[in-house]
Amino acid sequence: MVRRLLPPLLALLAGCASAPPPIAPAAPVTVKVPILRPLPCDPPRMGRPALPIAALKPASPPADTIRAYAASVALLKGAVAERDAALAGCSAPASAAAAAPTAPGPRGGLSRK
Repeated sequence: MVRRLLPPLLALLAGCASAPPPIAPAAPVTVKVPILRPLPCDPPRMGRPALPIAALKPASPPADTIRAYAASVALLKGAVAERDAALAGCSAPASAAAAAPTAPGPRGGLSRK
């Protein structure tokens, strides 16, 4: 019985004796992850403007349709300007914005905000 168990035991012991050397611990790596900053104030809620194209009917003449589309574009441009002005009022002060570095954009230049 000893002759049967001795070779497997010796093989197991030999396997443990030739274990690979311990691996050195990995060095920590610092990764900078951009995070969203809260705005200094809550921007006001803006409603949707009533667009003249909503009043068009299938039987409307082409001239009325063109005028309604032109008026809608003008209203939407005004709404965008109003939104930009409201958000500019809630942006960080100029001193904080000047201190924050800007990352290079996809073409190597500075990115726009």
